[in-house]
Amino acid sequence: MSLTPSIQFELLPPVPAISLVHRLREIPLFRFTSMDELFRIATISRQVRYAAESRVQERGAPAEYIQVLVQGRFRVDHGREDGSELLTPPAMLGFQEVLKGTALQGSATAEVESIALVMPAEEFRTLLAANIELAQGLFRMLLGPSGKQDRGAYAGRAPSFRHDEREAPLKTVEKVMYLQTVPILSHATAEELYEVAAIAREIALVEGEILFSAGAPASIVLLLSGSIEISSAEGNVKVEAGACIGVRETLAGASFLETARIIGSGKALQIDREPLFDLLADRMDLLQGVFSAVFHHEGGSPVGA
Repeated sequence: MSLTPSIQFELLPPVPAISLVHRLREIPLFRFTSMDELFRIATISRQVRYAAESRVQERGAPAEYIQVLVQGRFRVDHGREDGSELLTPPAMLGFQEVLKGTALQGSATAEVESIALVMPAEEFRTLLAANIELAQGLFRMLLGPSGKQDRGAYAGRAPSFRHDEREAPLKTVEKVMYLQTVPILSHATAEELYEVAAIAREIALVEGEILFSAGAPASIVLLLSGSIEISSAEGNVKVEAGACIGVRETLAGASFLETARIIGSGKALQIDREPLFDLLADRMDLLQGVFSAVFHHEGGSPVGA
């Protein structure tokens, strides 16, 4: 069996699914994945053996597989001046590229005889689109612990928006204009932004009211005008128009941990979790774009994640 004409590996005999699940559970990336999802991943996974000094992947080639090193050592060359990188179990290859839909970013060689768990990219993406819990688990892993609101990291710079109680509801094209400022949608096409706009609800911010409370299901809120105050045990923080909050919690399937009170009337766009993931399940390119934005913001996923 071959990955590319220049890369060869030996396909090992099938092993019981429970054995593959135990191997998957050792990988930090899948620590938030349920047993059901692990068994589904196991059904698309096979173990392969690389001979010492054999090529594992070529930089620039299509990312056709995710590979998890379970025995041996891989050396990866990213073509940078800082040299190559030595990987040991349970390091991963191709994970970031498969999720982002890009070519492989590094070449890899097996330093010694090595065994890897291989998952075909298309089958993994299909599985990901069909299982919201799996996607949320991956986001939870990539975004880290859900602690205080990440008020600045995913804040967009919304165009000026004058609040007027008599103003007509936003048109779809106006929603698109605002949504394109949201960093996690930075890779979205115009068509995809229109689809996101269709599920984005315009909400009025009334001074003195509670926008969300601790424990409530998270949603993404883009402040177009007005301001809110986020309260926690550590104190209060004022958030102005242009901020995009709730991104981490929404993508990770978590709840808000803080309470937000409206201190300046205005407007906002709100994207609820369920319609968002329904859309991401139908639009793999959009899902890949969101993963790409997360990888870019987080500085990339560690190969051993």
